[in-house]
Amino acid sequence: MSILRKAVAVVVLAVSFVADLFFSSFAVARLVLSPRIETHPAIVMVPVAVERPWAVALFAYFTSLTPGSTCLHVADDRRTLYLHVLDTRDPAATIARFKRLYERPIAELER
Repeated sequence: MSILRKAVAVVVLAVSFVADLFFSSFAVARLVLSPRIETHPAIVMVPVAVERPWAVALFAYFTSLTPGSTCLHVADDRRTLYLHVLDTRDPAATIARFKRLYERPIAELER
């Protein structure tokens, strides 16, 4: 049962990443190619619920691989990621999206 749950989590994580990669790439391309660049960049602090070092690193890697965002720093206690986001009008929604897409399936792998 545990192996099946982890296999599902890997598939969910992979599908989430590919979908986010696709949509984020188009969003960044739209921003770059528009005649007037109107972005709302922000540095957001993402609270981290996963505990193992590899899980925190994986969460940071996936956020950095997504176009339009990069992980600037992981707090020394590994409880916060500092992300630079190219365009966000709602930092709380951006944080929730990253946690839903990446942290949730990573937490399943951590169990």
